[in-house]
Amino acid sequence: MNSGRRDLAVRVLDRAAQRAELLPKIDHLRDRLDAVGVRAGDVVALEGLHGGDVLVAALAAWRLDAVPMPCRSCPDTPVGQRAFRLGSDLCVPPPAPGPPPDGLASTAVLHLSSGSTDRPKIVKRGVPSVLTEAEGYLTGLSLDPTDRVLVPVPLTHSYGWGVAMSALLGGCAVDAAPMVRPATVARKIDSGAATVVALTAPLARLLADTPRRSGSGVLRRAIVGAGQVGDELDAAFASRFGVHLTRGYGCTETGGTFIGDRGIGRPVVGVEILHPPRGARGELRLRLAAPVEGYLGAATPPGREWRTGDLVHRDGEVVHFVERLRPALRVNGRFVDAYHLERLLRGVPGVEAVYLLAMADPRAPEIETLYAMVAGTEASGADIDAHLAELPDGVPAPRVVRCARLPRDAVGKPDRERIAALVRGGVPG
Repeated sequence: MNSGRRDLAVRVLDRAAQRAELLPKIDHLRDRLDAVGVRAGDVVALEGLHGGDVLVAALAAWRLDAVPMPCRSCPDTPVGQRAFRLGSDLCVPPPAPGPPPDGLASTAVLHLSSGSTDRPKIVKRGVPSVLTEAEGYLTGLSLDPTDRVLVPVPLTHSYGWGVAMSALLGGCAVDAAPMVRPATVARKIDSGAATVVALTAPLARLLADTPRRSGSGVLRRAIVGAGQVGDELDAAFASRFGVHLTRGYGCTETGGTFIGDRGIGRPVVGVEILHPPRGARGELRLRLAAPVEGYLGAATPPGREWRTGDLVHRDGEVVHFVERLRPALRVNGRFVDAYHLERLLRGVPGVEAVYLLAMADPRAPEIETLYAMVAGTEASGADIDAHLAELPDGVPAPRVVRCARLPRDAVGKPDRERIAALVRGGVPG
């Protein structure tokens, strides 16, 4: 069976504006992967790579019919143990030989979910999903081969990956160098080196605060994903760069699904809103043009319907994000209604963010404790205790650990690992 991965590499390279620059690097890396034993269906963890190196490595893996997995570090799971690890210096074979993981017959890429509501999962994105996402970005952003697309967001995250790979499939020139200094990215835009830029809300804020020094470059589109955009940020960015921010929305499991100038945007080509109905509020549920392959190791068959887990308000075809619907947490075998507990704590004056997690007691690993990381310097302990006293019988009160700001990752989502470290550090032994 043809996985479609080799065809995907051919399609990118046939259209790539930077083919002459990319091809020698891809060929060299493909030969290195082949030399250490990478074969069809193998997983290649692109460990700690950044920017354009991620794209080159993914294309090299596809040319061998292997499955790339962009990540900061290879996860400690069976697939991680069986994956080839490709870093900036060398490729390391798995510690023990074994067959490739099952269930990757049509998978183009593996992504780690953000872990903002749970531990990160290994998400499978199929070749059809990558191609339909590209169509969505190309149409939604009106990209054409004359565009120069700047992607300074991490390509280890599905949002940055999706924009960059979609731009390559559209024949655009892509600059995926990570943002180190906002002034450097601003100079690229001002000089005319970019016509389209992909950002997160925090990066857009940093760019909006940069002074314009020289250059006559005109930015045509700026898309912000992985977070909400307020009116003040939109106005500040437009004042600095002359273009309002385009909103983007999607899930790691689906790729980009909405683009527009209000709310989270409008559905891209091939995406249908199943719920909520127009004028109503409810969980956002979608029907997609390409199947969702789900998670590595899961037995769920691919399907086209997707529950996002986000509460939204639908104004016609424009959708506005309200809040994340947290799934129930299991603590010592018991389910806890995390959604209502979070809402109760967020109602405390001065609380800016709340994150719930269950962690085992290091002195008694069989016992779990429910913790609430509460962020906000203005919130008082007395107010937090008073709100927790309103919990109904049978709902356990969490152990509260406070911080000034909730730790977030490079795209602005709660960083579970850092939050867990803070919780461990803030709880007396």
